[in-house]
Amino acid sequence: MAYVIDQKNCSCCHRCRMECPADAIRFKHAKYWIDPEKCIECGSCQTVCHNGAIAGPGPADTAAPHELTRLTCDVCVVGGGGAGMVAAAKAADLGADVIVLEKNHEIGGSAWYATGFVTHYSKLHAAAGLPDRRDALFQEFMKRTQGQVDGALVKRLFQANAEWIDWLVDRYQLAEEYELLQDSGMFGPGFLRQKVHCSWNDRRIDGMIGPGGGGWFITSKMQKILQEKGARILCGTAAQRLICREDGQVTGVLAQDAGGPVEIRCAAVVIAAGAFTRNKAIMDKMQPLFYDDEGKEPVHIFTCSTCTGDGISMCEAIGADIDYVHRRVNMFGPMRHPYPGVTLNIGNGPMFRTDGVRYEKGFDNQEVSDLAFAPHRFVWKITNEANARAAIEAKIAQGPDLHGIDLGHFLRHWKAVLAEEAEDHSVVIADTLEELAEKLGFDPERFVSDIAQYHRSLSETPPVPPAPSPDGPGDGEMDLSFLMGPPPRPMEAGPYYAIKMKLFHENSVGGMVIDENTRVLRDGAPIPGLYAAGDNTRGIMLPGNIGVRYIERVFSALTVAFNTGYIAGVEAAAFAQGV
Repeated sequence: MAYVIDQKNCSCCHRCRMECPADAIRFKHAKYWIDPEKCIECGSCQTVCHNGAIAGPGPADTAAPHELTRLTCDVCVVGGGGAGMVAAAKAADLGADVIVLEKNHEIGGSAWYATGFVTHYSKLHAAAGLPDRRDALFQEFMKRTQGQVDGALVKRLFQANAEWIDWLVDRYQLAEEYELLQDSGMFGPGFLRQKVHCSWNDRRIDGMIGPGGGGWFITSKMQKILQEKGARILCGTAAQRLICREDGQVTGVLAQDAGGPVEIRCAAVVIAAGAFTRNKAIMDKMQPLFYDDEGKEPVHIFTCSTCTGDGISMCEAIGADIDYVHRRVNMFGPMRHPYPGVTLNIGNGPMFRTDGVRYEKGFDNQEVSDLAFAPHRFVWKITNEANARAAIEAKIAQGPDLHGIDLGHFLRHWKAVLAEEAEDHSVVIADTLEELAEKLGFDPERFVSDIAQYHRSLSETPPVPPAPSPDGPGDGEMDLSFLMGPPPRPMEAGPYYAIKMKLFHENSVGGMVIDENTRVLRDGAPIPGLYAAGDNTRGIMLPGNIGVRYIERVFSALTVAFNTGYIAGVEAAAFAQGV
C-alpha cells in the first residue's frame, strides 16, 4: 500500500517531495499528494514530515520501554525552533552545558516556515554609515501602542536585536556568507537602505517556503554552534512537566522519549515550545468554537502539528502568570506564487461574502474572526490587472531578491496561474463587472453599485504617506509606509478577477508573562531558574487591535523569537553559572 498525505495536517513545507527518491510526490492546487503508481513505500516522506501528515506501511515499534533516564546539565531548553535554538546556542557559547528537548524528530519547529525578520541596528548598519535611531523608534513604538506594552522589555528587545546579529557576524564569521544572508532575506544591502525594514525568506520550491533562508537558515546555523560546543539535542523527546524545589525554584524537566521517561536536572530552564494553535482547549479559551464539534479547525493552521502549547501548560501548572493575547489570523489565496514572496492575493480590492454582501469596513479583524464561522469560510477578493501590476511593481521595488525580474514575464506567468486556478473555481475571471457578478451568482446591479461606493470611499481615505528616501526618515520620525504596499486605487478597466480568499492561522500570540530578562513571572515576580522565549510568551503584544499592525511590522514573530531567545540564553547561562 502506498503512503498517503492527510491534507488536514499537511502544511505544504515540501520536505517530503525533496526527500522522495522515486519522484512520487506531486503538487497541485496548493496540495501535495502521493502518486500510488510511483510510491516505492520506502518511508522517506514519513520520516521527514514535521506534522505527522503522512501515513502508510511501516515497521511497528516493538522495543521494550526503558527505565527512567537521568541527565544533568546547566541549561535545559524546551523546544528546538527558532527561539529555542538561539537560546541554546548563546548559552552554550557562554560556556553552559546545554540540553535541547525537541518533541519532533528534528529541530526547526515553525521556524522552518518563518519568512519575516526585522533588524533595527547592527554593526552592518554602522559600517554602511547609517545612524542608530533606536531611541527614536522606541519613543514612536510606545506612542503607537499607547504605552500599554512593557517598555523595559521593548528596550531590551531593541538592544538584543543588534547584539545577536553582531554576535553572529563577529563570532561566527557570517560576514563571509554575506551573499547567502542577502539571499535569505536577513540583512543584505537592500535591507540596509532602511532604518527599519521587514525582509522575507525568498527561497521557495513549488511556491512554498524552503530551507536555506529566513528562520531555517538561522536555526540550522544554531545547530552547528551547538554541535561545536558539545551540546546535546534530544529529538523525539517531549517535555511534560517542570521540576521545582519547595521554595518554587525550577530545577529540571520531566520528559518522555520513545523508550520511556527522561529526567533532566539543571540550574535553569528555557521554555521555547512554540505556539498553541494545535491545542483545542487553549484555542477555545481564545475563540470559542474555533474548532468545530468534531475537533476540526475551520481554517488552515500554518504551524507544526506539535504546536500544542506544551510549554504554556507546564508553566501554568506551577502557577506562572499566563496571558492569552490574540490570534494571528490572516488570509491567503488559492496558492502561493512560484515567484518569491508573492501569492495570488495581490492587488488591492474590496472583499465580498459568498452571498454578494461587501465588507464595508475594509475587512477588519472582527470580520476576519466572523469568517471563521461562516458557512463557506472564504470570501471573494475583487481586483483587476492594473491593481495587480501595481502590487507587483511595489513588491519588486521592495526586496533586493526581486530586483531584475522582468515585470512582463512575471505578469504573464501570474495570469497563467490564474487561468489554471479558474479551472478549479478558485479564481473567476471576467472582462466586465457585470459579467463577473453573474459568474459569482451576485446581483449585477448591486455589485456594480458596491464597487462604485468602494471607489468613492478611496477618494475619502487620507493618502498613504510617501515612502522614505534612501537616507531614511528624519529624527523622531519612523515612517513605515513602505512596508504597507501600494495604496488602493480604483478598478477602472478589466480584466477583473475574483480570488477565493481563505483564512489561515499564522501562529498564536500569548502565553507566559516575562520581564525584560525573559524571566517567567508568577504573581508579578520572577520564578527562579525559569525563562521563556518565542511564541509561547505574551511578549509585547496587546489584546485587541491596539498597535497590533505596528508591532507586527516592527517586531515580527520571528524577530521576537530570535531576540527573546538570545536574551534567554544570556540570562539562563548567567543564572546557571552564578553570575
